[in-house]
Amino acid sequence: MVIVYRSNTGFTREYAEMLGRAEKLKVFSAAEAEHKILPQEAVFYMGPLMAGHISGLDQAVKKFSVKGVCGVGMSPASRQTLETLSKANFAPGAPIFYLQGGWAPKKVGWLKRRMVNMVTKSTRESLRAKGSRRTPEEDRQLSFLLHGGSYVAFENLAAIRGWIKEQ
Repeated sequence: MVIVYRSNTGFTREYAEMLGRAEKLKVFSAAEAEHKILPQEAVFYMGPLMAGHISGLDQAVKKFSVKGVCGVGMSPASRQTLETLSKANFAPGAPIFYLQGGWAPKKVGWLKRRMVNMVTKSTRESLRAKGSRRTPEEDRQLSFLLHGGSYVAFENLAAIRGWIKEQ
């Protein structure tokens, strides 16, 4: 198995490289993979989320033998996030995983920054309204939404690593 990824701000690439090192798998960007992977070679595809869809997944399913998929987004990992992701993305016969990556507003264009700000506006407003009553976790969340940050961590890969070992 090889890992193929698409990354916009670097969080998906970071997870892909971390997973590749841990499982001793080759890691390719989607562009590199087109020239370096045989059609029958098993692929674990990783991509960033954009409006609930895993970027590049449709193309990856057409070009490669995708056996597993992972979306990387801003939201904390939860059952609801994974269920929504599974419904919005088509990966025939492949399990879908989710990892919380991060937010890098200075690395994206104004349109994406504006879209994220629109989607997170109510959350930011409710957190600001709490003022001094915010918990430390809520303070971190507000700072993350305003300034960006990373939740990439090796331990987040546990479920994916377990699945890879079973293959």
